[in-house]
Amino acid sequence: MPFPPSIATDVFLANLRQSKLLREDELTVVEQEARGLERGKVLARALVARGVLTRFQAEKLLAGRTKNFILGQYVVLDQIGVGGMGRVFKARHQTMGRVVALKVLSSSLVRTDRAQELFQREARAIARLLHPNIVAAYDANQVDNRYFLVMEYVDGPNLDQLVRRQGPLPIGLSCDYIRQAANGLQCAFNLGMVHRDIKPANLLLQRTGNDGQPTNGIIKLTDFGLARLNETGSLAGGDGSGTLLVRDNSVMGTPDYLSPEQARDLHQTDIRSDLYSLGCTFYYLLTGSVPFPGGSTLEKLVRHGVQEPTPVEHLRLDVPQEVAAIVQRLMAKAPADRFQSPAELSDALTPFAISGPSGWADPRRSEPLFPSDPSFEGEVEEESASGPEFAVHPSSWDESNALAGTVPPDMSATPLSAIRPSAQSKTFASVLEEERRRLRQVLLWTAVTLGGLALLAGILFLLLYRP
Repeated sequence: MPFPPSIATDVFLANLRQSKLLREDELTVVEQEARGLERGKVLARALVARGVLTRFQAEKLLAGRTKNFILGQYVVLDQIGVGGMGRVFKARHQTMGRVVALKVLSSSLVRTDRAQELFQREARAIARLLHPNIVAAYDANQVDNRYFLVMEYVDGPNLDQLVRRQGPLPIGLSCDYIRQAANGLQCAFNLGMVHRDIKPANLLLQRTGNDGQPTNGIIKLTDFGLARLNETGSLAGGDGSGTLLVRDNSVMGTPDYLSPEQARDLHQTDIRSDLYSLGCTFYYLLTGSVPFPGGSTLEKLVRHGVQEPTPVEHLRLDVPQEVAAIVQRLMAKAPADRFQSPAELSDALTPFAISGPSGWADPRRSEPLFPSDPSFEGEVEEESASGPEFAVHPSSWDESNALAGTVPPDMSATPLSAIRPSAQSKTFASVLEEERRRLRQVLLWTAVTLGGLALLAGILFLLLYRP
């Protein structure tokens, strides 16, 4: 992949001045120390090594980004993920010094009424959620055309990242993480709210407490952007409907973790749909695999409705039968057959939950930022095919905004007719019937095969043991 061209030191200093990341006196010191340097990249390395800039800030400045490092009272430090409506950044309050997470709405979406309403819904919904297992909301604000939420910063990975890097988690730890998530969901349930996008990526792992000391791992639910309010006088404008307005024949959520009823009708879901999704998440933590791997989005939705996943105890032999039964009950097709509240699930998991450290180490911290001497006088190494320290995707070079590149929501309403080109002419009901027909054929062939084997065994018995 091509990389941004090297820039001269004076150009880097000009970018740094425009960014307003440093005070005038700090800039003066940097300019004096940079005399004699030719390449801005060497200066950037030194400033990151000394803690004057973060790596994120330095690489954006090297790529010519100079705007929106500061949003209101917050200085943007790093990008930490992509959420349902935009990107999430690590930031610091200039006065209080508190490190927070800024969820910045995509600039391309803020122009629409629907995006603004979703943003306002998320802000108001999460502001009501005060629980140790839910990411806290501090503020919601707008600077120019940037809408953003100010949330609690969680210093660990999400559970999708954790499993992808470390594989299936210990059974006791998996039970503890799901138990904590259930406790957070109970808070939402008590307020009449449904998350509707429970998945491993929306369960964050906090590794240190407010005192800076390591914890045994606290799970934090995040991204209530799809939350539904059931109470009268909802945020939808006082009509009492309490539902998000989406187009007919559409779904919201993540196919690998979506309940059968949510795939059929977004507006007819309750907390038991979240529990189904939490069961799929539990399955993933224990096995390292989603319940229905492979296939298109539409095929996954159908399989959630008509197929049983491979039992967890078949994929992992050390899973206790009682834990396997909890997973199976969570993923029951009919909501009435599942746990009826998150608290009920939490009680069932308590005997098996074992808290402890996750073993996670930040991969970026484990990689050397400066393979060579970062001093001003140090020799500058050639940029190899493996890429320089500050690699930036070329598609974003032509913009000066440090927050450029925010994307539309990854979980926006998806018309079923547009999920897969080959399925455009099929309705959900027709695909469901097709899947049922395929299952009946499999069962028929299985019965025929077993019958043939039984007949063959009988013949062999008569031949071998005939008096």
